[in-house]
Amino acid sequence: MLAWGAIVAVTGGVDTRLFGLDIRSRDPFRALAAGLLLVLIQAVFFRRELTRDLDRAVAVVRLRAAVFVALLAVAVAAHGVIFGTFSVGGSDAYGYVNQAYDWLDGALPRPIQLTERLPFETSDRMQSPLGYREGPQPQTIVPTYAPGLPLVMAAALAAFGACAPFFVSPVFAALFVWLTFRLGTRAGSPTIGLVAAFLVSTSPVVLFQAVWPMSDVPAAALWTGAALFALGSRPRDALSAGFLTALGVLIRPNLLPVAVLLTVPILQRGPLRERLVRITLFGVPLSIAVLFTGWLNALWFGSPLSSGYGAAGELYDWANVAPNLRLYAAWLWKSQTAWILLALAPLVPSFRRALDGRVLTICLLLPAGVVACYVSYAQFEEWWYLRFLLPGLGALMVLAAAGLVGLARSVAKPFGVIGAVVVLTLIAASCLSFARREGIFGPVRDSERRYAVLGSFAASLPANAALIAVQHSGSLRFHTGRLTVRFDTLEYPRSQELVPSLERAGYRPLLVIDDAEAADVRARFGIPEGAALPWPIRARLRELGGVTVYDLGTSPAGEDPVALEPARSGWCDVPRRAPARR
Repeated sequence: MLAWGAIVAVTGGVDTRLFGLDIRSRDPFRALAAGLLLVLIQAVFFRRELTRDLDRAVAVVRLRAAVFVALLAVAVAAHGVIFGTFSVGGSDAYGYVNQAYDWLDGALPRPIQLTERLPFETSDRMQSPLGYREGPQPQTIVPTYAPGLPLVMAAALAAFGACAPFFVSPVFAALFVWLTFRLGTRAGSPTIGLVAAFLVSTSPVVLFQAVWPMSDVPAAALWTGAALFALGSRPRDALSAGFLTALGVLIRPNLLPVAVLLTVPILQRGPLRERLVRITLFGVPLSIAVLFTGWLNALWFGSPLSSGYGAAGELYDWANVAPNLRLYAAWLWKSQTAWILLALAPLVPSFRRALDGRVLTICLLLPAGVVACYVSYAQFEEWWYLRFLLPGLGALMVLAAAGLVGLARSVAKPFGVIGAVVVLTLIAASCLSFARREGIFGPVRDSERRYAVLGSFAASLPANAALIAVQHSGSLRFHTGRLTVRFDTLEYPRSQELVPSLERAGYRPLLVIDDAEAADVRARFGIPEGAALPWPIRARLRELGGVTVYDLGTSPAGEDPVALEPARSGWCDVPRRAPARR
């Protein structure tokens, strides 16, 4: 019954007909409650037999913990592939994947030259797709995002082809699960490691980010691995920790202060000479990453301390601290359930005695350091911005796992083990139900198909098409190589000059927008609120939120609108980037 409740939580319910009977099950918690009742009855009336059976099961689990974790890691990676977006759209996916192509093709690190000079003060920004921004020299653009993940994607792209960048997050998700297990095992036992890995593998924010070609899951795996190796006593452990930290800083430069925290376990043990050797081996790759990042920031943004998001003073504000603490706490409670408070249990002396003190220290420092790096950052409203804290989530789950295992051991047999199993089942059911409601098991992937559909259609347009867009500004450029122009850089009445300017330059202007962008288009082009957009429709995708292509030319082609279909040919239909049209 407990397993059935978990299945219902993942699937959203069962509604089928078998042998003429209707079988419906929609509420996972009824099955869980029934399963718990049956187990408790068995524990009361057959306590000795149940204790013996559970002891045997726990021994097998402890002995085969690594095998179970490997299966969990494979399952999370498979989730990332099966439900992966495999689309180059929006800001993040386009920004990371396209930058990988730019590194591979040799366009970077120097700023990328623009092809057109438009008669607007914002000409460079108009031609900067999402994920890029104006460069330091006129008529250039540079990436917004840090180079770490795109460099990893570029290596995958060179080795395995166009689909490879989309496997990076699933592979790192599997590593994240495995490294959390290793860290938990180091903390106290393989059981703690297994429980921590289970908590990571059912975490909604991990499952959500595993389907996107973004930096969050790779950063989580790298920082968890860096913490694990920082606890080692051998020189090669310190070197491995330094390498993983360096790659973590290349992916998220703002987490550099967390690297300082990792020196605590490195400097805790051994003679002074050995500690100096270890800290040097840790520092060498990290120093190279810091110098490279500073040089690239100076080249792209004018200062080693700036980034694609702006200067530090523009990004961080003490006024954000209290709201962000409330938001992060609420998101964590909402997505991970109240059982996340088990992470506080290892702070109790009676529980702490059974744990490795050095591991406990780093598991406290890592999440705290990550939170400190983001607590004054800009405020966001969506729960999945909990992704910022993913580099510390593995360590936090180790603490929660240690708390649960400690509580189970403090309760008389077999009730402690039963309680732990029930709690883990409830956590999994709640987290997976939350993930399903948020569309992580399919709807997120399906909604991203619109980028490929529009890209395929736009590739058939005339070579002189100028595609006016915001949300699709990167994906259309990726799929077609044509000029894209962002309409969010203009205000009315200046926007009235855009179409004539493009036509004088020899372009045929078309507008490509999601339905959600229509209100912004009205405001920027001086169209009354709620009025229909006045241009002929060239193509329309009704599904996936709705996308429309409008012909803005002064002499529209007069072609019948094309009804676009959302179907895709396979699990990965991402083409290589189209060459730029000159």
